[in-house]
Amino acid sequence: MRLYSLIWLGSGVLAAAALARPADGTKDREFVVHTADGVDSRAILRELGPDWSLRCGDGPGKKIAATDAVSIRRPGAALPPMPADEHIVLANGDRLPISKVRLDGEKLLGRCEDFEDVEVQLPLSNVAVWWRRAPENAAAQDQFLRRLLAKERKNDVVYMLNGDVLEGALEAIDDKRVSIEVEKKSIATELSRVAAVAISSEPARGLLPKGLHARLTLDSGARLTLLSAEYRDGKALKVRTSFGANVQVPLGQVIALDWLGGRAVYLSDLKPAGFDEPLPYPGVDGIRWPPVIDGSVDDGNLRLGGSTYAKGIGMHSSGRLRYSLGKAYRRFEASVGLDDKTGRRGSVRVRVLGDGRPLDIGFNDELTAKNGPVKVQADVTGVKELTLEVDVGRSGNVQGHVDWGDARVIK
Repeated sequence: MRLYSLIWLGSGVLAAAALARPADGTKDREFVVHTADGVDSRAILRELGPDWSLRCGDGPGKKIAATDAVSIRRPGAALPPMPADEHIVLANGDRLPISKVRLDGEKLLGRCEDFEDVEVQLPLSNVAVWWRRAPENAAAQDQFLRRLLAKERKNDVVYMLNGDVLEGALEAIDDKRVSIEVEKKSIATELSRVAAVAISSEPARGLLPKGLHARLTLDSGARLTLLSAEYRDGKALKVRTSFGANVQVPLGQVIALDWLGGRAVYLSDLKPAGFDEPLPYPGVDGIRWPPVIDGSVDDGNLRLGGSTYAKGIGMHSSGRLRYSLGKAYRRFEASVGLDDKTGRRGSVRVRVLGDGRPLDIGFNDELTAKNGPVKVQADVTGVKELTLEVDVGRSGNVQGHVDWGDARVIK
């Protein structure tokens, strides 16, 4: 059977085409390639070079330079939720499902099924949280974990399932217990009673590579920053992670690969120029809703159209979030809609402004859970200041929880 050619598709055609699957075993190599010119193409992945270039399509395929690549996504597949069960959260926000965790000096060791069940070693200084399950008093797991990650800690902290907290210096982890020194006294607790272990944030832990790199999303929910990756028309992606592991990942497990440090710059990685919020509505006791970086305004994950985004911005109606672009970018793009969990009854209007003037984003209707999310793009050539605006719809400010998933500007 003939393989898919590199075909340029509109978003509507792409959604319909994603339902078709080749019958000759090539579906693990099918991806939607998104390039810096804003065009999506569905194609067979032939090669991912060590320089981050791509080769896709029939026969030898068409080469796409690393500078032109933005992302590849599995056709028709949603971005999976963050891992809910046992996993490690690294200081850069990476998520790695893991089991059989143990402490060996200044390293955490554990088994990872995503890496063909090999044991990985993570420098303790790179780890933010070892998560097992939510404490009994936690209202929502993602909110509890996000707030935990936002805290600065001088010491290690063990969170117990019953809500108790032990703070000190982590001593040992094995298959039966966790030990921590608290005020010069060693305290051991059964592993079955532990909800999470948060590692001291001193000294600062950095896992942010310079130059071109990528973020890998797997069907397990894992999100991993890659220093390098290589694939040559086979069955596995060979990668080097930000924490130094050289491993292979079956290509069928790959949901997305996003290029970082190139022409695409995520707004959540830029410092806002300002945020304008009107006075609170009468009767809401002065509650304000500042924008949230890489999360929704209810402090949860960005849940949009069945996908969970690692990058983006959460906003509430009404407000304007401004970014200084300095005429350095060509295009803005994002998926925007009401949060799947907390915005289902909301209605809002969204606009994108360039230097105070509305830009054409291809959408001008009221946004609800029924007609969203929508993919928007805008030409920002020559724009000094970009503004994301969220205004109330017919339902007022009730559940006006708006997520801008993968909000980015392209050089």
